[in-house]
Amino acid sequence: MNDRSVPDSVTARSAPLTGEFWYLPMDVVRFGPRSLDRLPEEVARIGGARVFVITVPELSRGPIAARVADLLGDRLVGVFDGVRAHVPYPVVMEAASAARAAEADLLVSLGGGSAIDTTRAVALAIGEGADSIEALEMFRARYDPASGTSLPATHGRALPHVAIPTTLAAAEFANAGAVTSLTRRVKDLLITDEITPRVVIHDAEVGLTTPVDLWVSTGMRSLDHAIETVYSPRHQPVTDVLSLESIRRLSLALPAARRDPTDLAARADGYMGAWLSYFGEMNLSLGLSHAIGHQLGPKGGVPHGVTSCIILPQVMRFLAPATADRQRLIADALGVDTRGLDDAAAAEAAARGVEALVAELGQPSRLSQVGVGRETFGEIAQGVLQDLVIAGSPIRIESAAQVTSILEAAS
Repeated sequence: MNDRSVPDSVTARSAPLTGEFWYLPMDVVRFGPRSLDRLPEEVARIGGARVFVITVPELSRGPIAARVADLLGDRLVGVFDGVRAHVPYPVVMEAASAARAAEADLLVSLGGGSAIDTTRAVALAIGEGADSIEALEMFRARYDPASGTSLPATHGRALPHVAIPTTLAAAEFANAGAVTSLTRRVKDLLITDEITPRVVIHDAEVGLTTPVDLWVSTGMRSLDHAIETVYSPRHQPVTDVLSLESIRRLSLALPAARRDPTDLAARADGYMGAWLSYFGEMNLSLGLSHAIGHQLGPKGGVPHGVTSCIILPQVMRFLAPATADRQRLIADALGVDTRGLDDAAAAEAAARGVEALVAELGQPSRLSQVGVGRETFGEIAQGVLQDLVIAGSPIRIESAAQVTSILEAAS
């Protein structure tokens, strides 16, 4: 057989690839215009008879929530619309109490990452009988640089969840929910496969109702997923292909939505890019940009998508000495011409490509633009050191000084 009949990357290897790829217990993703119409079918298939919706105030009084209620009909037993950004524990407990009182057997999230994470946490709280913040905190993942990550065992009793995302955060594809402790001022992760949504509905017509600034900023969060996946130490061929395609799609779809917020195809491509950015994420760990973003949320009040706009390019530069060859792939996917550049220059071109996209989308690019001052850097850095996703950093993070250097570069 001629060598040209198979990819060079295959012929260059002396041994076949080995490894494993794990899937989460998600049944189906419905996508495209009018896919929301399949909601009653999916609820019936799962066996939901008493459905409880968890959403945000801005959506609860709008046409999409009304359509969801109409589709659910008599199965709808209650709505909680008090979701707040960064998912404070007290809000989770309030929603869980309301869902218990309604005797819900299936949850529907309607909204962005905060609505989805709130619903995941409620599903776990009800399944585990956790009726206080302290009881739910017992299920948070813990990380110690010396001993690694520990995940408390659960009993597999979480309520089933149908996710109807209205943003591009891609939270719907995770088995982890981020919840903020108001007393410790840190964001915890609740991680267990059973809180993965059983069904995801990506309806581009639903996406059209999302304000374009929120749409494109959360799209940058998905771009962050994809980029950190490409240079993850645990990347593999499946995640490489999908993440690079995610970068390509998002780099085109987000500016298209910004130019014309009514562009249905751009909204559909945005959803697809978000999905591809988080496909198979349980097989690796996101890294330093996400760890910093997790802490900028509760400590600085910065939305997750905006943290990616500001922090991601500086993290890429910090990691370039260890990931320059992988960042060349990122630059190419962004449409940046890297011909004639060595790997170090191509990595810098990738970071500049992200910065150019942020500027095109009209998003903040500096911490000073979102009110985060240097006086908070120490506290943020300490929180990052306790965040389990730094274990996925290609350069080992061992000191607060490493984190503060990135914050300084982004200030």
